[in-house]
Amino acid sequence: MGFDKCLIEVNGIPLWQRQLDLIRSLASEVFVVAPERPAWVPDNVTWVRDLVRDHGPIGGVAAALAAAVNQNVIILAVDMPCMSTLFLHQMGTRITPDSGIIPQIDAQYQPLSAIYNRETLSVIMDQLARGENSLQALSQILIDRGLLRSFAVNPAERELFSNWNYPTDLTGRGIPGLAY
Repeated sequence: MGFDKCLIEVNGIPLWQRQLDLIRSLASEVFVVAPERPAWVPDNVTWVRDLVRDHGPIGGVAAALAAAVNQNVIILAVDMPCMSTLFLHQMGTRITPDSGIIPQIDAQYQPLSAIYNRETLSVIMDQLARGENSLQALSQILIDRGLLRSFAVNPAERELFSNWNYPTDLTGRGIPGLAY
């Protein structure tokens, strides 16, 4: 992106604040996970350092699971500004005591908008120890072991999973109040 995408504003609200508010509406335990503490993290929010550095998002997922007290942990990437509280709540109704839930669009899992059971941490740590950083491969392993269940995302809900990684992702969006 060339700058901290967490600071992109939609209707005057930075992405970090939007996602934090969304998660707070659903969960009592909220963390911001990043390799270093971002300057924007409010004092009343717990920052958790990536459990294993330089391994990308899988290290962040591991850190959130290791820090969590609750059995189930919602993971939501900051760069998914179209995600809704309703969708995440509905996802929460699909978990079972033994497994989390992960959305799937065509052949791609959506591991950064999923609910993980803390029991997945040991599998994730095994993957990291082997240098395996692929969240797609990890998702398949967790599904094969019964620790995650996938569900197909309705075509009308696919826009919820739009993520912003490049300046070109922002152009032509027609989003009112988009500032970067």
